[in-house]
Amino acid sequence: MTEDKFFEKLREDSAPLRFQPRDSALWTRLPVRIRERIHHQPSVSQMLARWYRPITVSFVALSIVAALSVTWLEHTRESSYAAEAMGSNSVEITVDGNTFNLAE
Repeated sequence: MTEDKFFEKLREDSAPLRFQPRDSALWTRLPVRIRERIHHQPSVSQMLARWYRPITVSFVALSIVAALSVTWLEHTRESSYAAEAMGSNSVEITVDGNTFNLAE
């Protein structure tokens, strides 16, 4: 087919990797299994279920982790810390050249 020796070398190198069973019964069962899998195509609902389940599990796991982390953050943070931080620091806002100081 081609005069390039690449394909011939590739065939020679891949020969030990080929599946060549010595059992003749396996040669009759193998094509039947392949044909059965080809002819038995999943329906649309089966295909969607195959994709939907892992995605759903991922979202559920993500939501559980988010809920636990929010709960943990709220319990570890002191409730008065935010109010003290806002009260002790002054905030300057500049609007149209006017500077407003928001403190105590």
